[in-house]
Amino acid sequence: MERRDALITGVVLGALCLAIAGIFLHARSDDPAPIATDAAPARPATDDVEPVDDEFETFVDEAIEFVQATRGRRFVTEPLVVALSEAQFVARVRADLAEDFAADPDEVELFNAVYRSIGLIGPDEHIDEVYSRFGEAGILGFYDPETDELVVRQRDELSLLTRSTIVHELTHAFDDQHFDLDRPEYDDRTDEISWGFRAVAEGSASWVEAEWEATLTSDQRDDLFREELSFGDPGIFDAFELSFLLLELSPYEYGEPFVEHLVETGGNDALDEALEDPPITSEQVIFPDRYDAEEGPIVVAPPPAEGEVHFTGLGGQVLIDSIFAGARVARDFEWGGDQIVVFTDGERDCFRWDVQAEDGTTEGVEASFSAWGAWVGNTEVAPIDDRTVRIERCV
Repeated sequence: MERRDALITGVVLGALCLAIAGIFLHARSDDPAPIATDAAPARPATDDVEPVDDEFETFVDEAIEFVQATRGRRFVTEPLVVALSEAQFVARVRADLAEDFAADPDEVELFNAVYRSIGLIGPDEHIDEVYSRFGEAGILGFYDPETDELVVRQRDELSLLTRSTIVHELTHAFDDQHFDLDRPEYDDRTDEISWGFRAVAEGSASWVEAEWEATLTSDQRDDLFREELSFGDPGIFDAFELSFLLLELSPYEYGEPFVEHLVETGGNDALDEALEDPPITSEQVIFPDRYDAEEGPIVVAPPPAEGEVHFTGLGGQVLIDSIFAGARVARDFEWGGDQIVVFTDGERDCFRWDVQAEDGTTEGVEASFSAWGAWVGNTEVAPIDDRTVRIERCV
């Protein structure tokens, strides 16, 4: 599902509505109708694109200069900025996602099994419909590294919120031109490099955006914050599992402070290096000193599985923290390493997850996952040796 990953990597969610477990959650507009995966809506035709007025064009030029000055080098080519109306923008998001889902139904089933078994979506929900709703949820713009397009939702006027979105997405375009944001070679990796790369890319764009916002006056920053708050609808919490939102927004939450650490310690060169050679675990992003020390995970053997195996690899700290926060469970151990296998047993989607703490003890792992299991149900938790706790769940 490469196009889905590329699109979501580039989104900017519109309205800051609440902070939960240290992760900023953003609001969405009214629920869109689910899309079918066997017939993608047509993209807006070129002659349907909103005309770009002089003010818009002037700001894009200014933003390009700002991104270049902040990132320390120039764009390779002038980025393509496409402005769409509200309806055209939503149609484009639906079309891009539907094209991706229709092209790879096996990957859709993989994500269904993974997300259902872990409780990120409901047992009867389909990941294509969930992502389609999420993809329209207050998005103001995105960058698509496959088409090199920066697409923004053109509103009645060039607001501060639209301006900050343009800066964010121009940074994605800049990084793509220099470092290539489309990396299908990560798809088959069993570590967390895909998430780590996404966190660095979003962190880079969010850091440059924050640097631009720092140039605004105090009154302008207040206006921008009010625009963010007025854009969405807190009803987002009724449409998605909290753990799903936390996981999807985690690259933004953890990526920006990670990039700030890189720039403070090594300037743009350190950020460029992380884009070229991303972190392989989410722990390295959450705790940048682990990235500096090149500390990898404890090696854990994959657990056995019965039935059709969909995924084997690292679950990682960010997944554990997201599902725990979604269940209001405190993590009472320091993550050291894990291996998760997701499989289909008959008509049930299942996972088996072996987890180890950094200090080698099992008590905190067992207690934390037992509390989470009590929240989501259908979960068995027990040590299988003096270092490893196994968690099993089927839905």
